[in-house]
Amino acid sequence: MSESLKLQVTAHSGIAATRDDQLPLKVVDGLAQVYKTPLTVILAASAGLSEIGSLSPTQAELVALIDEQARQLSDLTSRLLTTARLDAKDGEIHLKPVGVEPIIDEVLAGLRSRLASRKVVVDLEDDSLVLWCDRQLILMLLTQYVDNACKYSAIGTTIKIVAVRMNSEVMISVHNFGPVIPVEDHEYIFDQYSLPSSLTNRISNSGFGLSLAKRIASLHGGRVWVTSGEPEGTAFCVSIPSLVQESCSP
Repeated sequence: MSESLKLQVTAHSGIAATRDDQLPLKVVDGLAQVYKTPLTVILAASAGLSEIGSLSPTQAELVALIDEQARQLSDLTSRLLTTARLDAKDGEIHLKPVGVEPIIDEVLAGLRSRLASRKVVVDLEDDSLVLWCDRQLILMLLTQYVDNACKYSAIGTTIKIVAVRMNSEVMISVHNFGPVIPVEDHEYIFDQYSLPSSLTNRISNSGFGLSLAKRIASLHGGRVWVTSGEPEGTAFCVSIPSLVQESCSP
């Protein structure tokens, strides 16, 4: 084969590989948009029904269920799309200084309805704690942690969010009292592909959200882990590089 022909074949193969790599993202992106449109309509319809004000208790409960499940499906779709995009871009993220306190406030605001029946305590070592991170990705990670704590915490118990500086990192933990996760399952809980059947009924979205949390932390040079036992409860933790400065715009 001539040298020029080899170059043509190599170039053609490179183009084909690029197209193959981009195809999954395009498919997922397209499917996400297809799902988002009807979900938006469903959420608008459920909100309209709630505002009518003349629903029976049973009807109101059904409308609330529709709204909750539609929001969960919308959130899962967003996480799936985020995962595909991170993989397609080989971990491209946009780092900037982000205040820990305002981002926790945003997480709690986004989950206000789900947390209405829960007591939440936020304990910050320092109000000026700052992360060097991609804001939207860390927001997604912490939302997953708090949502999981809300779903599996025992009624009447407290969800506690703690943030402390540890050397050049900030460690954030979300603690709750609920089902204990066996020590032997801790290494699998952040991997959706090796999640044991004993955990699939106790972890939101069968571990998909937690595997994304691990991916996000890794892209930031951080890590995730879980502690769980009696009587201390369960805590999902993440460490992310910090940015030491006196103030930060959220």
